[in-house]
Amino acid sequence: METMNGLPERNNSQGYGSMEYCIKAALGEPERLIAYNTYQVKNYDRFELGSFSEEAKRQWRDEHWEQDLQKAYEAGRRMAEKILN
Repeated sequence: METMNGLPERNNSQGYGSMEYCIKAALGEPERLIAYNTYQVKNYDRFELGSFSEEAKRQWRDEHWEQDLQKAYEAGRRMAEKILN
């Protein structure tokens, strides 16, 4: 699973800058599951994060949380099935 601070329009979903190539070499092609616009901290009032809007992140999470959870559950099920088979 890859979490990103940004939105899908400005993503790094090609794995650039990550260790994905090492994982692929050692274990084979990984399954990619991306969660966008994630929270960085629990309480934005305690930090100076002017480039991020907590309100926008909360709205994104409220709109996409259930979908992200379902995708994570399904990915976990597929991984478990591969191990058991």
